[in-house]
Amino acid sequence: MLKHSHGIPSTTDIPVAGREAYGTGEQSGTARYRPPIRADVPALARRYQALLRRRSPWDTAWQSLADHFLPTRCRLRQQGQEDQENPMLNSGLVDATGILAMRTLAAGLQGGLTSPARPWFRLGLDDADLARSRPGQAWLDEVAARMRAVFHRCNFYNAMHTLYAELATFGTAFTFELADPQQGFRFMPLCAGEYVLDCDASRKVDTVFRRSSMTLRQIVQTFGLSALPESLREAASRNADERRNVIQAVYPRMECPPGMLAAMHMPVASVYWLEGRDGGEHALRESGFRHFPGFGPRWDVAGNDVYGRSPAMDALPDCRMLQQMGITTLKAIHKAVDPPMSVSAALRSVGLDLTPGGINYVDSAPGQSPQAATPLLQVNPDLSTARRAMESVQNQIRSGLYNDLFKLILEGRSGVTASEIAAREEEKLVLIGPVLERLHDELFIPLMDRTFECMRELDMLPPCPPELAGRRLKVEFVSLLAQARKLVGVSAADQYLALTLRASTAWPEALDTLNVDHLLDNYADSLGLPVSLTRSPEEREHLRAARAETARNAALTNSLKQGADLVQQLAQSPLTDQQGKKGSVLDGLVNLLGHMAQTAAAAPNGQEAENTFSPGLVTTKDQPDHLRERP
Repeated sequence: MLKHSHGIPSTTDIPVAGREAYGTGEQSGTARYRPPIRADVPALARRYQALLRRRSPWDTAWQSLADHFLPTRCRLRQQGQEDQENPMLNSGLVDATGILAMRTLAAGLQGGLTSPARPWFRLGLDDADLARSRPGQAWLDEVAARMRAVFHRCNFYNAMHTLYAELATFGTAFTFELADPQQGFRFMPLCAGEYVLDCDASRKVDTVFRRSSMTLRQIVQTFGLSALPESLREAASRNADERRNVIQAVYPRMECPPGMLAAMHMPVASVYWLEGRDGGEHALRESGFRHFPGFGPRWDVAGNDVYGRSPAMDALPDCRMLQQMGITTLKAIHKAVDPPMSVSAALRSVGLDLTPGGINYVDSAPGQSPQAATPLLQVNPDLSTARRAMESVQNQIRSGLYNDLFKLILEGRSGVTASEIAAREEEKLVLIGPVLERLHDELFIPLMDRTFECMRELDMLPPCPPELAGRRLKVEFVSLLAQARKLVGVSAADQYLALTLRASTAWPEALDTLNVDHLLDNYADSLGLPVSLTRSPEEREHLRAARAETARNAALTNSLKQGADLVQQLAQSPLTDQQGKKGSVLDGLVNLLGHMAQTAAAAPNGQEAENTFSPGLVTTKDQPDHLRERP
């Protein structure tokens, strides 16, 4: 079995079902039957009410945040209005800056972290050399491609956009990841107010209770008519559109026998029941998961809090002030355009028409012009000053929601250099860095763990090469924001390389300190390039050896060519011997070498042959100077 991890302790060392197991589920052939562990619905209902009371201090804040930033994503239950839907829009808003700024932040996080247009993660192994091997590269690339295909086929990216908006608004978000052979993968983000959370000892979300309003017809379609209490079966046939609240609890079981595959014995329980006296005793359905199927990221958490804090909470005072400024400015404009009027008392009985083009008949005293109404006060508001003040608050709201982080070039400014833009972007990435780390730990790493295990359980992964069996997987995120954070450190490498090149002009030995292979490997890793684009160390050595062999062959060929040119030049140089016989210098050298060989063969053993160079050679003026006869 191929194990996997992400550089942190993983809880997915055993196969994950990847889907909810309903009813009795499957049982292992070797596992001994044990009676199912029935859920205590009244105890779960009491725990749900306790978690609601713990969440109650956050409800008021969430409602105010939803009114100003995300009007359609809050489902807080109102006292006495359990069966009524909350209003979809806030009619008291006069300025939509908060809503538009939150939309920009959600879209920026979507494009910067999980863009559907480009790869945002890649797979590796704990053994870097093995990951660079041909089988390792091919298998990792195929697994990553299939995971990306799964995300594209389901509603993953739509769910992530919704989750980012809720996370930035309320500080907490939650979504389920479900997978089964019939419906495939699907993500189900929950609205703020319809769920309560609880954490384990390590402060990670491991329990969720969610409330959903369903009609009796939907309840029958989901759970079956037999699951309803007797009091509701007749109502389901008489009034199928009557609504009831259904509570689902997903929590870890305290007692979980190992090796049992039945739904009632799975480590994570999933229990549904009807809220209220109609269904507070018995469950509509009991099932389970092998691992927790949801993700509950928080923007920032203080102490032992279960729910997080968001940037919208910091921008909320400015947004409230902006609404009051907008109301005051609108009142001033209304008073200037349509001021309060002073009307003659004589017109009380007949009335006065102040509409454009209205005609009023008024008696006047002799010598005076008729005057039916005059403005009671004159209002001349300084609208330019009010607009500047409102724009300042609007920019502060946008800055608090990181809108300027996702704009590479500042608007309305000219003459901004690339270095200034890079420095500003590095500063902004430092500010959002802790949030990215928390998202990696609470959202993306569990997401990749569960998706991989679901795909393995559903037989959606390619066969694992034998040499990779037992290895642990690593997931590296190469999204725009994650890559930009790495590029902050690349600037130091650029400076070091530039300094080395400048120093090498005066001291060539400075290049000896530069390890080009490690420099390029680290640069490619920071850029988020796939491993397949770089060659392994063995391939590099092979290429370098082949290049050196080619250089040696070229040098030998060049030497042979120079020798051939010299022989050709000697053959074309004329030479005349003592007898006046004409020839070439090459012929003379050949005769000389032959004469020396004969002399050496005739010399006594142990004695060196004397130089018997014939002084009688006569050269022409075209002969080389070193071959001319000396007196």
